[in-house]
Amino acid sequence: MTWVDVGPTDLEDGDLRDAVVGDLHLCVARRGDGWFAFETWCTHAECPLTDGWLEEAAVRCACHGALFDLATGEALEGPAVEPVPVYATRVTGGRVEVDVP
Repeated sequence: MTWVDVGPTDLEDGDLRDAVVGDLHLCVARRGDGWFAFETWCTHAECPLTDGWLEEAAVRCACHGALFDLATGEALEGPAVEPVPVYATRVTGGRVEVDVP
């Protein structure tokens, strides 16, 4: 695994943003003091989760309403049943880094 810079820590609480690392499309999210990164595509219909919104500690897909846990990627509400892959994050020098394969 490799730590990769995916942008500054300028997101407001509850915001989402895209990040691309090679062929990997990520959604970076801020909830309180926590940072989360997960694959962008919803496992139900491959809609971009960056078009969705945060609900407590989960992200809601804008296309069909699937809900995923930010920390584990687990599908909490359908129609999705498969989890989204999640990646470890850290903040270094005002930048968000993601541990990617």
